[in-house]
Amino acid sequence: MPCPPHTEPRPAWVIGTGFLGAELLRALPHAVGIDCAAPADVQGDAADTAVLARAAGLLAPEWVFCCTATHGGDAAAYRHAYADVVSALPPHVRVVFCSSTSVEHADGELQRILRAAEEAVLARGGVVARLSALYGPDRCELLRRHLAGEPKLAGAPGRMLNYLHVQDAVAALLVLASVGESGRHTICGESFSKAEAYALLERLTGVPAADADAAPSHRGCGGEAADSSAIRALGWSPRHTFAEFVTRHCHA
Repeated sequence: MPCPPHTEPRPAWVIGTGFLGAELLRALPHAVGIDCAAPADVQGDAADTAVLARAAGLLAPEWVFCCTATHGGDAAAYRHAYADVVSALPPHVRVVFCSSTSVEHADGELQRILRAAEEAVLARGGVVARLSALYGPDRCELLRRHLAGEPKLAGAPGRMLNYLHVQDAVAALLVLASVGESGRHTICGESFSKAEAYALLERLTGVPAADADAAPSHRGCGGEAADSSAIRALGWSPRHTFAEFVTRHCHA
């Protein structure tokens, strides 16, 4: 997936080279990946200025994409992965910060930490991308749980679920970098109710949904459809659908 045609590729760092960051690196011709766990050009903790100095020796960035994740970590892990990393970044670089739509539906300690990191990014003129739940090649938690017969996601049948293909997420991040205006953007590919999601899964996979519901996670189980109108007005639109993804998986 190339950079948008109306912009020249800019040198960038990608902090966090997991599921999203690795896909983003493939789309950027001039970029350095930084991660302490996943394969990266610079192996180390991006909250450590010495690690960032090593990255600067490879490439001086104009943009930094923060794609860090805690994988279910506690409050200390959230502060380190988000607030500490943002604080360590050089002051002259523009930041695209990958946040989560979960901050729009819950007000727990983890969401407050994430919102504080968003505010720090906005204060330095950066861009916040609130991403819906990601899925893509070899990864879809909703589909995996369904096929394994695990309890359904928590919440009432009318709870709205918001999903985004990882390649559509990358395209959105590149649009935000090309526009360069500070602000928050919610990014969602599709929204459907919990009942609609499991009806679709049953129809496409032939596997009945579990009877039980899971307990709510630390992200809560709030459920409104995400509003991506702001980034759609910039020219972005999703190219992938969840139904197509499930169908391809079932016929692979």
